[in-house]
Amino acid sequence: MADVWVIGGGLAGSLLALALAERGARVRLLDPAPAQETLASSSAVAVARASALSYGGVPWWAGPPDDLGALMATAPACWQRLEARHGPLGWRPCGLRLRWEGGESPAEIASIEAALAGVQALAGRHLPAAAVLEPSSRVPRSGSLRLPYGRVDGRCLAAALPLALERAGVERQRAHAGPLLAGPLPADQVVLAAGASCRSLLPALPERLRVSWAGLLAVEDAAACSPLLPAELAGGDEIVMPLLGQRQGLEARAAQLQGEEWVVDAGLAPWGKGLLLGQTTLVRAGLAKGEPPDPLRLEAALRNALAAIDPRLAEVRAPFHQAPVSFTSPGGPLVGPVAGRPGLWVFAGFSGPFALVPPLAPLLAAAIGGDRNALARLPGC
Repeated sequence: MADVWVIGGGLAGSLLALALAERGARVRLLDPAPAQETLASSSAVAVARASALSYGGVPWWAGPPDDLGALMATAPACWQRLEARHGPLGWRPCGLRLRWEGGESPAEIASIEAALAGVQALAGRHLPAAAVLEPSSRVPRSGSLRLPYGRVDGRCLAAALPLALERAGVERQRAHAGPLLAGPLPADQVVLAAGASCRSLLPALPERLRVSWAGLLAVEDAAACSPLLPAELAGGDEIVMPLLGQRQGLEARAAQLQGEEWVVDAGLAPWGKGLLLGQTTLVRAGLAKGEPPDPLRLEAALRNALAAIDPRLAEVRAPFHQAPVSFTSPGGPLVGPVAGRPGLWVFAGFSGPFALVPPLAPLLAAAIGGDRNALARLPGC
């Protein structure tokens, strides 16, 4: 197989590099993003990647009713195959607990009932009826719904990926990639997989590729939070999210924004021996990611939202981190050849990357190797 350069050393670029190396390609993995573009933090805690600070949720049963959703449903098997070949990467089955509070008005109760019906319909396409548990309360003023789920521990993944790439023979290099795409390609095939930095490297990408800023609190020792959590959440291996989450809605209307908008979702997820708390999502009008948002304003809003779980969570000593992440609105991710640039490919814009990247990376690797059947199965750009 020909030489391939993969630009972007995050989850997408790394798993694609492993898939290409498995097919016999000589792969060079370039990381073009300066550290300040990869992670903006209110503390000096060093974390290599935005994916290391992600909940790592694998919503494998929550895809659309099309070919992309069918690929998402294979994500657990894909992670198991990756670990069989490259060793532990942090994959594990877990539970997802969707919580809601304060349904008082008829409109609020109707929203909760509609959201519950939607989640149960999605889950029912892939999970047996017995796995789709009934809400804990028949009167949906407050309660939770627990479903089978999966997650990849970001700390484990961040430590394991460099070793897996080295063993696979992938050459890794830190480089400024801008000039690489201005003229002739530096290799037979080049893949742009740099997430939120993709547009700065290739401005002509489709406008549906956009950037949001994601923020959260990172607790080093989960034991510090256990006494503050409701009994059903303390000490478990669950991802907790609000039933009426706002991130996806904000991303869906990104093209209509006239200015900056942000939302807060109060959740939590295990993170090595620690815990990740909450999530802020900020989206700006236009296509540029811009400077990191004001962390003090977003951290204050996040802590206020966490108080709905327990008021003491708002006081937890933990640094606030934020990072730019790419998504597509509308439609699925950008996966495939770049029009008018033979030999140039794109692999970016994943909402739910831990469920989409593992099944799509081998398909794109096969397409780069000349497999037309694989190319036909890709979502396209």
